[in-house]
Amino acid sequence: MLSINEIINKPITILKNSTISEVIKKLLEFKLSRLIVVEGGKPVGIITEKDIGLFLFSETSKQGLDDIPITKIMKPILFVEEGITPKESAKMMIEKGVSSLTVGSEENIKGIFTKTDLVKYYLENSSEKKVVDYMTHAYVYTHSAAPLFKVVKKMLENKVSRIIVKNQNEEPVGIISFRDLFRISIELGSEEDYSGYTIPDQIRKGFLSKEGFGDISLAREVMTNGIVSIKFNEEISSACKLILENNISGLVVLDGNGSIAGIISKTDIIKAIVE
Repeated sequence: MLSINEIINKPITILKNSTISEVIKKLLEFKLSRLIVVEGGKPVGIITEKDIGLFLFSETSKQGLDDIPITKIMKPILFVEEGITPKESAKMMIEKGVSSLTVGSEENIKGIFTKTDLVKYYLENSSEKKVVDYMTHAYVYTHSAAPLFKVVKKMLENKVSRIIVKNQNEEPVGIISFRDLFRISIELGSEEDYSGYTIPDQIRKGFLSKEGFGDISLAREVMTNGIVSIKFNEEISSACKLILENNISGLVVLDGNGSIAGIISKTDIIKAIVE
């Protein structure tokens, strides 16, 4: 059986005096969803992809992204001791509403582990629990022809970092995540920047208003095509395998007729660990 020490990873850090645009560049470069914020060689906070997305697409000031400090968004680090068990970790994540825990202290970080690492743990120590018993029946969706500003508004209202996209026949055809929106931000950057990581200051207005590209860009132009699904009567271990293989945070759950019955996410899986 895996211990916490066997699933922790070395954290990737960023300096406290960095800006939001620098954080996004690093998240995209390393394909990460969180960074540990350090000052003077010591950890002082954590910043996640979801935190940035919720801020970036709802914040309305005219301040440029290169001028907004990450201290405006970062949150305190939750430290745990090395002896904590996976079950205790899963319970703490659910209670605190976080997706990662840091092993060690401000003086000595041993490592960090996430919901993804606990999904790996479940797969290695799987039981015969079924998807239907832990899935979330409610889910947020939009349609492929919806203007982007309406899609982002719905994501913000529901505080979700991804949304299912359906076609006119109500069939699921893709997913839009904050990472997709970050990618579009990059693609709409200045042509004068050859690094490929320019993030235009007008991006917030563009996503959320009719004056920007949020009105002329549609969901289908931004979404990641296709969905990864699982049948409601399959075992959770199968869901874990699909999530890890596809590097995603959840699956669409289909009922016996092939219709969407809900979703099963990493959060649902760690609830199974707790029980």
